[in-house]
Amino acid sequence: MNNNDFKYYITFDTYEDAMAMHDDLDKSSISNKISPAPLDLIEGVCCGVSIMIEPSDKEKIDKYLCDTKLKYLKFVKADRTFKPKRDRYC
Repeated sequence: MNNNDFKYYITFDTYEDAMAMHDDLDKSSISNKISPAPLDLIEGVCCGVSIMIEPSDKEKIDKYLCDTKLKYLKFVKADRTFKPKRDRYC
């Protein structure tokens, strides 16, 4: 599996939590993108917004998530299946 086959996603309860972490990651110079949460990850409790992380940044994000006090639901690896009508990123 190469890096185009999967990404890491951070999921959230609220849009506000997602945007707070996105802003903080940008200030920390850690690469991230706002992304629709993969449908198989949201399980009916997520806001539908996630932060997508490249596999090459996993170690940085692991450390960041241990150190941060910002709220998130989970940090998971997911298959990357691009859907042009759904997948638009900031």
